[in-house]
Amino acid sequence: MYRTRGTFSQDLKDANTTLGAYLRSTFPNLKPIQADYKARADVLAVDSAGASPTMIGTAVDLIPRLIAEPEELPDSAAQLFPFNGGYHEELAALVALANDPDRETQARAAWGLALCVSAFRAGAAVAPRIPELVRAREFSASLMMTEAPPEAVGELTALRGLIEERLMSRLEPPTVFGPLFDLSRPGDGQRIAAEADLISDGTLVDVKSNLAPKTKAGDRPDVLKPEHVHQLLGYALLDYSDAYEIRRLAIYSARYGTLTDWPLDRVAETAAGRPVDLAAERQRVWDLMQEDIEFV
Repeated sequence: MYRTRGTFSQDLKDANTTLGAYLRSTFPNLKPIQADYKARADVLAVDSAGASPTMIGTAVDLIPRLIAEPEELPDSAAQLFPFNGGYHEELAALVALANDPDRETQARAAWGLALCVSAFRAGAAVAPRIPELVRAREFSASLMMTEAPPEAVGELTALRGLIEERLMSRLEPPTVFGPLFDLSRPGDGQRIAAEADLISDGTLVDVKSNLAPKTKAGDRPDVLKPEHVHQLLGYALLDYSDAYEIRRLAIYSARYGTLTDWPLDRVAETAAGRPVDLAAERQRVWDLMQEDIEFV
């Protein structure tokens, strides 16, 4: 029985799901990777000013794509109302504002787009405000530009500057934003919702905006959580057909401005504590996900 909560991010957190259990049992040896990450980490560059960390994280995930593809609508935001032309026109206006030369304008637009993405991910029952505005024909780019609190504007302005300096300059073509995988593409064959941040020339990059807890000394050294490693490995194994030719895994830690990467095979073998046949593990994941589905 393939047990799932419906999304890969939720399954990662739940050892009772099929993928959650598989990743924990197959790749338990994470401390060497965490130690390597710690040794290569930078100091905190952008602290929290009090903005919602969830919303900041959603906006930060959007920023690289907004920079690289300034005319493309973020998929998750567009899917909230896929056939509503007026809504899409206002989204397009927000995307244009996200690339305005003015830094505050960029930040406010990214926050507005993040609100739309969050509404899609949560569903109208949980996050009804954006859907209600659209249905009342009151949704507009100008209104969304007023939504970001001052602390969010400050954080996003600083975070975007780091992204431009320390991430975008290291991306190589071909770069795919929001890649989906064989069993996460919408359609009859979809078994789970799973969308990575980006893949650049065979490097799978996950963008994190986590803020590490303070130590007794009062600083916040960056940390790599076990679920971060499992997330990268899981995405790589969901690519059953090897369509993206993923050969390296990377974390971009947005608040620290650090891009840390490793060869995929090295991460897999270190975490497993043994040699790993990646093709065989992809087949194993595929087979597990073909079993009768049970939502937990």
